[in-house]
Amino acid sequence: MQTSSSRSERQRGFSLVETVAALGILSLAAIPLMQLATNAVQNTGRLEARLLARTTAENALTRAVSSREPIELGLFEGSETQMGRPFEWDLTVYPTDRPTLFRFEVNVRQEGRDQILARLMTLKSVPATTSASETPDGEEGE
Repeated sequence: MQTSSSRSERQRGFSLVETVAALGILSLAAIPLMQLATNAVQNTGRLEARLLARTTAENALTRAVSSREPIELGLFEGSETQMGRPFEWDLTVYPTDRPTLFRFEVNVRQEGRDQILARLMTLKSVPATTSASETPDGEEGE
């Protein structure tokens, strides 16, 4: 017959109930961590979309402001792809109180969506036009 001291030496380790309880506690802690990781990945995707939309807005404004064509008031639309993602932009040119100053505003959305991801605005000043009969001194030409 075995003594109780020899049996305790052979039965080292955890019982099945203790192991199941430990796994249950571990799973309760793991679920919120997985949700946290999922939310972080989703937020990264949203931030990346906003960054690419801002780049698209900057590109559209730069093209419009640096153009040597006469400024036309109104709404202009276009699309652009950034890192494989398609974006739609609309550029609106507004007059201001000053006849030589114009306001450019661009809104960018992901293609097929209504949410504006980026909105930028800038002003552009154009030189005042002078008639051919005027000289720089303001005197009538001959």
